[in-house]
Amino acid sequence: MVFREADMVRSGATRARSGGFTLVEVMIATTVLMVAVLTTFVTAISSHDLVRGARDTNTGIADLQAAMEEVLLRSVDEIPVAGSPFAPNAPIAAFTNLHLRNETIVASYPGYAGGAIPDPLPIVLTLSFRDGKGRPRTLKLASMKTR
Repeated sequence: MVFREADMVRSGATRARSGGFTLVEVMIATTVLMVAVLTTFVTAISSHDLVRGARDTNTGIADLQAAMEEVLLRSVDEIPVAGSPFAPNAPIAAFTNLHLRNETIVASYPGYAGGAIPDPLPIVLTLSFRDGKGRPRTLKLASMKTR
């Protein structure tokens, strides 16, 4: 077999070109990698926001339950009266800005407009606060108190 010099030069040039990555291949690989990293980053941020929202909700529910326990420990005659800590449609001072941003808990008594206190007395506590992104949130807890 006889090799010509032109064939040897051509085959050497072909080997040199196929020995590594081209700039286009490197750019495509970098782009694919960046998309994967950015997707992971966005997912992590979304996950963090969901966890923070769940934590705020759990904290709010715990505060509502604590406030409801305070209400239910009192007698029916002292709950919905003006001047009591649980006066109708007034923020409960002990639970204002307790654990959440701009937190207020307001007691209401559906069906009670003053006068004789019904038996059972329906009680609805409404928690209002702002979440980590500053959006208003509201949670409610209802119960009844009998004599």
